[in-house]
Amino acid sequence: MALKGEKSFRSFIKGLVTEANELTFPDSASVDEQNFVLNRDGSRSRRLGVDYEELYQLNNTGLVTADIAEGKQSFHLWESPGGDTTVSLGIVRIKNRLWFLDLLTSNPSANLKNSGNYITISGLSNAKLETAVINNKCILVSEDLSSPVLLTYNTSTGAVSQSNVSLKIRDLFGVDDGYADDFRPAGWNTSSLSLTAITAAHKYNLRNQGWNPNIEFFNEGTVQGTPTDAIDLCARSNDFDYKYPSNSDVWTLGKNTNPSSGDYEKFSATTLKKNSHSRYRVSRGSFVIDAFNRGSSRMSESDVSSGLVQDQDTGKLTTVASYAQRIFYSGVTSSITGADARSPNYSGYIFFTRVVKSDEDLEKCYQEADPTDPGINDIIASDGGTIQIPEATRIVKIASSQASLLVFCENGIWEVYGDTGGFLATSFQASKISTNGITNADSVVSVGGNFVYWSKAGIYSLSPDSASGRFRAESISLTTIQSLYLQIPEVAKNNCKGYYDEKENRVRWLYNDSNSYSETNYINNYTKELVYDLTLQAWYINVISPLASNSPYIADYVAIPGYAITTVEEAVYAGTDLVQTPTDDVVVDSSIQTARSTQFSFLTIKGTQFTISKYKDDSFKDWVTADGTGANYSSYLITGYELFDDILKPKQVPYIFFYFKRTEDGFSDVSGNLELTNKSSCLVQAQWNWADSSNSGKWGTQFQAYRLLRNYIPSGSADPFNYGDGVIVTKNKLRGSGKTLSLKISSEAGKDMKILGWGMPVTMTQNH
Repeated sequence: MALKGEKSFRSFIKGLVTEANELTFPDSASVDEQNFVLNRDGSRSRRLGVDYEELYQLNNTGLVTADIAEGKQSFHLWESPGGDTTVSLGIVRIKNRLWFLDLLTSNPSANLKNSGNYITISGLSNAKLETAVINNKCILVSEDLSSPVLLTYNTSTGAVSQSNVSLKIRDLFGVDDGYADDFRPAGWNTSSLSLTAITAAHKYNLRNQGWNPNIEFFNEGTVQGTPTDAIDLCARSNDFDYKYPSNSDVWTLGKNTNPSSGDYEKFSATTLKKNSHSRYRVSRGSFVIDAFNRGSSRMSESDVSSGLVQDQDTGKLTTVASYAQRIFYSGVTSSITGADARSPNYSGYIFFTRVVKSDEDLEKCYQEADPTDPGINDIIASDGGTIQIPEATRIVKIASSQASLLVFCENGIWEVYGDTGGFLATSFQASKISTNGITNADSVVSVGGNFVYWSKAGIYSLSPDSASGRFRAESISLTTIQSLYLQIPEVAKNNCKGYYDEKENRVRWLYNDSNSYSETNYINNYTKELVYDLTLQAWYINVISPLASNSPYIADYVAIPGYAITTVEEAVYAGTDLVQTPTDDVVVDSSIQTARSTQFSFLTIKGTQFTISKYKDDSFKDWVTADGTGANYSSYLITGYELFDDILKPKQVPYIFFYFKRTEDGFSDVSGNLELTNKSSCLVQAQWNWADSSNSGKWGTQFQAYRLLRNYIPSGSADPFNYGDGVIVTKNKLRGSGKTLSLKISSEAGKDMKILGWGMPVTMTQNH
């Protein structure tokens, strides 16, 4: 006895799934696929071919092939430069050169600002570049750069200029003088009747702790010789035991407080001896120094001109973010030349500026008030400073959300936020939200204030917890494509590029997992794209096909505004009358906005030139050449294992119905013959019993499922092909049998395919 049933697939949009076995595979998901787009109406369609944008221009870089092969290429967005809302700049970085595209034009590759010229960033070579925008200016950081670079745009000329930013901090570290905090070094030697010189390190520490050389003092008791300042006075004073002050002596405790004294408020070594009983190091930070060249900066800022250790950190800032009206810098891997015991390790540090009002604030990572000042010494909410995360091994990226700063490290992720909302220099904390770290800053994608990123353990999302409001991490690959992700080589993961397509609500990553891919040769040559549709919560893959020789390649995403500005001429009227000169109508230029179909394109390299490309070719070829050949690519998917709710009974599907959106829309004259334009095709093959090879004898014969079922006689090449049916339905024989069925659906070169769904009757026998 045979049992009969049927199964319909009307919304095949769960995408690629690798985390299910042959008996638990979910409906509407694929075992394998590439070059199909998941549409939210439940249909599937082929992706368009990648090709240069309309009216493109190939821009010469002036570099040689070796520079392109060894160097980095990337795109960076700079919106409203200089406050000009009619301009949105795309920065194209190739090795050490930057070009500036006008993204609000319809063809940005042919519209370069800065008079079409590049600028050279000294020192920039083969390391990644990261940018942030604040006050309409752009800041660059890189492991290649000794200090951040500030780009400024001239709204009158369209020119871009650059300057360096040197981070400044208050010297809250001091130097190692070898003394215990309460130790007072020997000063006047009563035997030799000479003064023992103070060491450079200890003198600097005292100066940095507020012992200013201009402190007024008076001699009290027995003083040897002529003191030059308060420190020298202590060393020469019998009442201070002929000792230099210690690191726990606060000079203000030596101020004479007797109002009747003529030396009221002047410093007295005798008074200090009476009042100073602390054994702990006092406040430091009187000097503002260079954050990285600390030793030389200490000597230039103080009257200690020699004798201090070099204390130079050669680590570089590699990540930057604009948040809470400030700039945050981080990503240093500390490497210190001439260090001492007090040298800081910046590997877990984040520098933040004061609230930025002018360019000079971009370097002020310190509190404005001197912490050693006896009067005003408090830190205020708008001050700059540093944040230390001691547990962080290396900070890879910092990124701003709506209410906090996310810190992505090799060994985890932290969130920095204010205690009362926002970020204040006086009130913030850092909490760890994940133990899964990252290695590639470019994999982190901001999605409307949330984040999606490639971690060591999988692909994760960060979103606020509904109860606490703090971010929490959740794997989005673990139950879907974890196996696929783990198979991607580490070099590919470490160099992928991510992007959020806001218009389609999709996160996209470019990567290259070929065997020949390496970090030393065309590291930004990307051949694959992994796409995650946030609305459908589904994955799919695109594979970009190269030409046989001298092929262009995709190097990065290009963020394109959702509109372009076009200048048109409009006639001038006085009331209803057209204004004219003796020979012409009077016209004025007017700007109009035109919508774009997509908000992303690709930075594309061809030899030693660059341009912009996008998914646009409806002949379904990548990189179509002048002769129209291009590189064909295949769109295919293999459906999941359909058991028809029974794993025991053999099944037969005598026929299958396919439903397609008709794509043919006219005719063209080809050598005197009329041929349909925008043809479709769909090749289908049955695969029974989990067979993974034709050797099983369980693969059916491939057949054409898309067919126009009646003849149509065109009236000529202008005929619109008014076929009458927008949906094409075909009934097809499906031979073979087995306990489970998969379908391989494939494209045909140069032809479209828009699948609405399919359905099939099934017959199950009682024989097991």
